[in-house]
Amino acid sequence: MVTDALPGLALEVVPPPAEQDVLRTDVAAVLGRTRRGPIGVPVRVESRLDFERWFGPVNGAASTPLAVRGFFENGGRTAWVLRVGRAGRTASTVWTPGDPAPAGLDHRDYQVLATSPGTWANNTRVRLRYQASSVAGPPTISVRVVPPGEPAETFPPTAPERLVDQLAASRFIRLVPLGDRMSPAGTGGPLVRQWDLELGRLAGAPAEDQDRCRGTDVPPGPADYRLAAETVAELQEPALVCAPDLADDLAGAGPAQAVLDLLTAVEPTQDRLVVLDMPAAPAPDTEVALRGTGPESSGPSVDAAIAWVQEVRAVGDERLLRCAAVYHPRLRVRAGPAGADDTVATVPAAGHVLGVIARLDGERGPHHTPANAVVLEAVDLELGLPMAQEVRLFEAGVNLLRSSTGRGVQVWGGRTLATTPGGRYVAHRRLVHLLVRAIRGVAGPLVFEVNGPQLRLTLVRGITSVLLAAFRSGALAGDRPEEAFRILCDEQNNPPGQAPEVVVCDVEVAPVVPMEFIRIRVVLGQDRGLEVLES
Repeated sequence: MVTDALPGLALEVVPPPAEQDVLRTDVAAVLGRTRRGPIGVPVRVESRLDFERWFGPVNGAASTPLAVRGFFENGGRTAWVLRVGRAGRTASTVWTPGDPAPAGLDHRDYQVLATSPGTWANNTRVRLRYQASSVAGPPTISVRVVPPGEPAETFPPTAPERLVDQLAASRFIRLVPLGDRMSPAGTGGPLVRQWDLELGRLAGAPAEDQDRCRGTDVPPGPADYRLAAETVAELQEPALVCAPDLADDLAGAGPAQAVLDLLTAVEPTQDRLVVLDMPAAPAPDTEVALRGTGPESSGPSVDAAIAWVQEVRAVGDERLLRCAAVYHPRLRVRAGPAGADDTVATVPAAGHVLGVIARLDGERGPHHTPANAVVLEAVDLELGLPMAQEVRLFEAGVNLLRSSTGRGVQVWGGRTLATTPGGRYVAHRRLVHLLVRAIRGVAGPLVFEVNGPQLRLTLVRGITSVLLAAFRSGALAGDRPEEAFRILCDEQNNPPGQAPEVVVCDVEVAPVVPMEFIRIRVVLGQDRGLEVLES
């Protein structure tokens, strides 16, 4: 594919797909609304440009694109993005090459179809130019696609019979033959022909047909987010999850239940953290809030935030709440590309916070608390809160974002929504997530091995190597490995009367904070696969 650039030959080198690394704990999964892209299909992206290639430019129309941009701007390296929604109509039009048809085209009509549903493709202009055979070579057709609000896409001249395959590489359109094949065209007709088409418009068609060929968007509902959460849970690589549009999309349909569905889908993996955003709740007096001179009692926005947290806690148990953290207030960020204009948009903080967590993961490791760190590319906070209101939010389990002169916007706090000591801290939970992933990597290949002392020894050696690495990195407490972890996999937890195809290995780990043991049970079974259970 050749895109608009300087005249001449353009060579595009396509690198091989990157291999997934299930031991990484800095990979994010972001699900929500995007301008375009496949619906319900997770796509792995490694930069903002990767995201825009699949899902369109960041224009501030939804929170998810801004969140993904914030993730990469804050140091994130890899994200899985899933467009949530129900498939609306896909913009299309019909191309009739004419009679006689150009040589090489074997159908009377072709449908020109957008690559994904939505209004984004309406009024996309498509120009096809046919050049008959000459001294220079055989007949060719070139294509130029101009979607609204995005750079044009140009395809070099190709043989007509290869046109359908060539447009399969387009980011914007596909060419679908209609009807039965017809006999090969003759050699008559003009030497040069040109067709100008527009997606969402059929020349001379009645109004009802015009409506059917225009793309439409369908807002996502609870079932769409539930399915998206289940899809993300099946991915092995992501260790961080957020849904920036969820709170606002489902504000009138029970967002707490939607959050519960998300946590219920993700928690069984035991190896990822969900960063939540609460619904927008504007303060009654923005000027007072920004000055920080309001009364000691909090305004409705703080009351609404606390009520939302209490509602989520009411529907979820500690097992679900320990994999969730919420950050407040929202961020003010630039809405468009850098240097385009000064428009500022308000966006949930989850995407930017995931970028901060991913950045600190690479600098310090997942066992360090992601707090007191600067949020890059954030202009300001949506609200400035008085100290009394910040205290109320902190006591309710909300992690605060604060803005101070000379330091910018910073992440304050690193706690989950759980209340028990073992599940309260983000750093604690992410250490567990790292250990679970590493233990699965060690134990997974041993599922079909023959049970016996040799298998148990191999399992203990593999898990010991994982825990020694964590101890040396400073993630575990104690002056010696014996004080930091214990592993039991012998006849005490594998008695002679136990099913011979099941192996049980108990692991106790002492993190630096809090000073208490994490207990993990690894169960290998030929009919059960591998289970990693935390108690």
